[in-house]
Parts: sequence; C-alpha cells; structure tokens
Amino acid sequence: MSGETGEPVSADGVRIELKGRITAYTAAPVWRSALDTLARNPDSPIVVDASQVEYADGVGVALLFDLIRRDRPVTAKVEIRHLAPNLGVLVRAHNPKDFATAVRGRTHPGIFEEVGRATMQQLAYVTQVADFVGECWGELRLAVTRRGRINWGDVLEIATEAGANGVPVVLLVGFLMGVIIAFQSGLVAKEFGAVIFVVNGVGFALLRELGPLMTAIVFAGRTGAAFAAQIGTQKVNEEVNAITTFGLSPIQYLVLPRLVASVLVAPLLTILADVVGLFGAALVMLKFDIGFVQFYHQLLGAVSAWDFILGIGKATVFALTIAAVGCQRGLATGAGATSVGLSTTSAVVTSIVLIIVIDGIFSVFTV
Repeated sequence: MSGETGEPVSADGVRIELKGRITAYTAAPVWRSALDTLARNPDSPIVVDASQVEYADGVGVALLFDLIRRDRPVTAKVEIRHLAPNLGVLVRAHNPKDFATAVRGRTHPGIFEEVGRATMQQLAYVTQVADFVGECWGELRLAVTRRGRINWGDVLEIATEAGANGVPVVLLVGFLMGVIIAFQSGLVAKEFGAVIFVVNGVGFALLRELGPLMTAIVFAGRTGAAFAAQIGTQKVNEEVNAITTFGLSPIQYLVLPRLVASVLVAPLLTILADVVGLFGAALVMLKFDIGFVQFYHQLLGAVSAWDFILGIGKATVFALTIAAVGCQRGLATGAGATSVGLSTTSAVVTSIVLIIVIDGIFSVFTV
C-alpha cells in the first residue's frame, strides 16, 4: 500500500519500512505509525528503510526529516537508509540541531510593558513628525526665496477641491452652530431677563472658538483624509519612489502645494462659517424680540477686531496641522489598500486630537 510501514527487528535495530508514494494524502497514517514505533522502542536504534519509496512530496520529506530530528539517546538514533539521492539532498539540507530547541510558549505582556511599548511608539511617531515638519519648513523657506518652486496650478486645483467644494458643508455646520448656541443660551438667559447678552456670548464663541474649531474639524474630515488617501495611493503605486528616483523631492511636489492651498483656504472657510453662524443666531434672536439692527449694534459692542483676528490665526494653524498630518500619514503608508485606509483613518483622528490640543493652548495663552 502507498506509504506503508513495517516494524521487523534486525541485528542493527528496529526497522521501519517505507513503501510507495508518501504524499500529503497518504502521510498521516504512515507518520503516526512511525512515531508509535519510536515511542515503543525508546532505547533501541531505528533503521528506516526507504529503498521502496517511489515518490515523496514536501510532506513526505518533512516526515523523514522529523524522524531523524527526534531527541533520542545516542545509542538509539534514527538512521535512514537507501533513500533516493534527490530526496536525500532535501532531507540533509538542514541540520536537525537547528530545530532542537523547543518553541517558546507565547507570553502575554503585562500592563507596564504595554504602556512602555505604546509610549515608545508615540515617541517614535513624534520624532517622525518633527523630522517631517523640519523638511516642510525647509521647503517653505526655499519657496519664499526662490521663484518657481511652487506649482501654482496644483495649488489652485487643490484649493478648489479643499475649499470651494467644501463650502456647502461649512455653511451648514456654521449655520446650525449659530442657531443651536443662540437658542439654548436664549432659553436660559430669558429666565433672568438677560436675553440681550446672548448676542455677546454667541459672537465671542463663534469668532474665537467655534468658527475656526468646527471648520477645522470639517476640513480634517474632508481634506486631511483626502490628502492621506491621495498620497498613500501614490505611495502604494510606487509613484513616490519614482519621484525620488528622478532626484526630486516628494515634499516639494506633493506636500508643499497642499500646505499652501490649506493656508489659503481654511481662513476663508472660517470667515464664511462665522458670518453664516451669526446670521443663524440673529434669526433665532427674533424669537426673543431682538431685531437684526439691535443684534448688530450689540454684537459690535461685544466683540473686537482682536477676536476676529485670533479666530483667523487659529484657522491658519489648524490648516497647517491638518495638511501636515495628512501628508505625513500618506507618505508613511505601507503596502496594500488596507494601509491606505489605515493612513486615512489615522490622519483624521490625529488631526482632530491635535486641533483640540492646539485650541486649548490658544485658550490658555490668549485670555
């Protein structure tokens, strides 16, 4: 029978006879029988007679190799005889001692090890981002001092996609923010007869905080994700490597236009969000018997140009952060479509976290 074994006893030890074809379909019972023979004769030498083996695939070769690598006494070793030369070469290709060490069981790291690993990963990421920001800053300096380093055609195309196409979403979010803040604040202020001061709170909140913040979150969801996906796809398709091969800088050709377009577009979107948010608040205040003219005069007395400038400054910093994170995640994309998705998700999450952190820093130092 194919892969048959026997167990006759000879003068030089217990014999195992292998016959026929030993393949993945026939090796299981042969392997089991051979291991049983080894187990019944732990102190006797074993001779494997392979003279009648017609064919052995990878599983058959693994069977033969497994027999000779068994940990047995020196006087009870396993010897394979009369094996075909082509199979003998495969069996002797590896040293059994290389596989003598037992495989370690999987250890589960403790909480301190997990915290340490996470900390090291974050430190490594911060280092990568710092290096990337340094390269971007160098390209920006060269772009200012040398003409022709910025492709304004690409900047216009990116600004159209990131800015003009995002106007409807920004207007909707800004309008709803103004309506919600005014309505909720008005209900509370009405109980104290201080409805007019709702205008102060709405103007202050929209111009300094919510206008740039909500615009930045929308910008991160649309544009930051797009930057990471576009550059990540180019990385997977070897386009970034092609740019490097030609001696060109991916930062100059892929990142710099996106940084410039983001800085130009984000403040304009913030202004639109501020205006439409104040308009939505003014509509709500009509319900509380405060007309447009009264709303306008109260708003002028409540906010200043500094509030507006601060909001625009925040929007500019947010835009640089979102564009830099999106591009850096795109350039760090690995192989495959899954890596592009992970880079896109990471870009959005990281951008939003950094936006909130930066906004908190602004709030502390610009009181």
